Amino acid sequence: MRTPSLALIVGLAAAIAAGAAGAQSRPSWPTVEHQLAADRVVVGSALQGAIAANQDFSLLRPEEAGDKIPVPLWLRVLWRKAHPEGKYSGDDPTGGYPLALREIHEWMLSHQDLLPGLPRLEAEAAPISRVGISRPNLRISGPSSDPRSEADIRVFYNNRSKIIAASNNIGGSGSQSQFWSADGGATWGHTELPLLAADDFHTDPAVDWTSDGTAWSLTIGVIGSDTLRLRLYKSVDGGATWSFDSTPSGSQDVTDKSLLWVDHSASSPYRDSLYATWHNDDPVFIARRRKNGAWGAPVRVSAGETTGTGIGGDVKTNSAGVVFGFWPDTGSGKIFVVRSTNGGDSYTKPVAVASTYDSYDIGVPAQNDRRALIYVSGGAYKTATKNLVYAAWTDLSGATGCTLPRNEPGSNASSACKMRVWFARSTDGGVTWGAKKMLNNQAGKNDQLNQALVVDEATGAIAVIYYDTVNDPARKQTNIWYQSSFDDGVSWSAPFKVTTAASNETSGGADFGNQYGDYNSLTGYAGTFFPVWTDRRSGQSEEIWTAALTDAGGCKPLAAPAGVTASTPNPGRIRVSWQAVAGATEYHLYRGTKSGGPYSKVATVAAPAVTGVDIGLTPGARYYYVVRSFAGCESANSAQVSAVVRVH
Repeated sequence: MRTPSLALIVGLAAAIAAGAAGAQSRPSWPTVEHQLAADRVVVGSALQGAIAANQDFSLLRPEEAGDKIPVPLWLRVLWRKAHPEGKYSGDDPTGGYPLALREIHEWMLSHQDLLPGLPRLEAEAAPISRVGISRPNLRISGPSSDPRSEADIRVFYNNRSKIIAASNNIGGSGSQSQFWSADGGATWGHTELPLLAADDFHTDPAVDWTSDGTAWSLTIGVIGSDTLRLRLYKSVDGGATWSFDSTPSGSQDVTDKSLLWVDHSASSPYRDSLYATWHNDDPVFIARRRKNGAWGAPVRVSAGETTGTGIGGDVKTNSAGVVFGFWPDTGSGKIFVVRSTNGGDSYTKPVAVASTYDSYDIGVPAQNDRRALIYVSGGAYKTATKNLVYAAWTDLSGATGCTLPRNEPGSNASSACKMRVWFARSTDGGVTWGAKKMLNNQAGKNDQLNQALVVDEATGAIAVIYYDTVNDPARKQTNIWYQSSFDDGVSWSAPFKVTTAASNETSGGADFGNQYGDYNSLTGYAGTFFPVWTDRRSGQSEEIWTAALTDAGGCKPLAAPAGVTASTPNPGRIRVSWQAVAGATEYHLYRGTKSGGPYSKVATVAAPAVTGVDIGLTPGARYYYVVRSFAGCESANSAQVSAVVRVH
């Protein structure tokens, strides 16, 4: 017979002293068998061993036994053992765990040997037929039984026929899926990022372009189940093939919810600088990389005002190269913004944009397993007379009985509490902010989630997309809806339904771990917009879809400039002239070496005072010119002239 240890005796005495009430207050931790059954773990797999090896629930807070954070307890134990320095407070709705743990869990379930998947071999373009005419919907991810989610998209401003996008591919090879189009979104190709030897899979995609035509893709490289590092890849062939470039996060290894932005403005002193934002544990960071340079050290932009986790941020620039960083705080329940006027070397103190009613994520019938993340989509637009900054996010409606986290509808379709898209703007470059407002507060019981905002840098128009369950009384089926503003966010257009079929992520066969994922994306330039979203129409696997939207909401019908002529009044220079067009605010001059193009913009001329411009040229060359009138966006028609510059 064994003699009881002193620790055992002390433990028994404490339990008896606690009495029945104490026994009832002890957490009810699940058995190993229950956990294995819940995840359908293969007997003898590496995943089974990982679960069995992480059952020390004494590392967790007792209330974690019954909280709503969708990360299994064994995975939390594994994470805590690797990161004991974390702040695992019950006051923070994240619990101190990165959102990427959900992707890690999904990857483990689909890779129970815990080994990286094989990369896809095919990288050829696969033309995809358009669906519909007036509102074409395109599946850019192609047919696949592996679910896709969380997509980003960006059009190349210097050549709008080129577009890139990316999405998670956790259930497949684990390598981030990359999509590209070279014909304005009519057809799309599909490939994957190559995994580094140390990385098991990728998550949280983001993409953009620099002006030289280089495509960039940011992702999180997940190493095991406890290391998260940012990885930057580049493509020099429009997105068809990719190579590893750098690790923007440096030595940080708990990076989560990252996004990428490039300074596109020709008038910015920091044009082609790359900016990445993320949170590492609680704090928010932004790193920058100058054109053809290396990444600077990540700059911490959040401070004592962010009392929780700054998860769900964004980073954008305006035409002067001013950088804006946005994030919501799970502790204070506020949206914050910082700005940098020196290209990301340093940032101002955070300014509160608005307060939120809920925090971190919201349960709604359409996404109650994954829960809808509260994140910020930012934007900025600056001219000689405007200095505008915008922020959009989702939150509870703020109506009576819908102002606290405990009011969220969850799975209750009869709940009077609803989720809505909110918007706020600053007219002084982000220093002060006006009152927040809902973009589309319908009277019915419906929910809006996964918003994305973009500023058209050519026109200043603002566009927003979001899922909405407005057509389903059960609040489970969603469609993508679109709204825009052509008066700097003062008023908004009526909602326009983009999707031609609804999706339901609560029905059989859905990827319940991810459902719609955490975010969608939207890009646009000169009146044409491309949203991208997770779609499960007809009960298929989760796929990535897009549509080409032409929005002329801010355009005035204009005639093509008449009387276009070209002359050579001075050596080595040509003067292109035209007649004024009524209503035009400016004219755009394009030049090419062949009739029919391609053309490149060479001048923007203010109207109505000036109706001509001198351009320096190479003597002896033949050039063709196109002049277009502009008032909110370019006229559909144009006038062309060709001329020869003679050597004088």
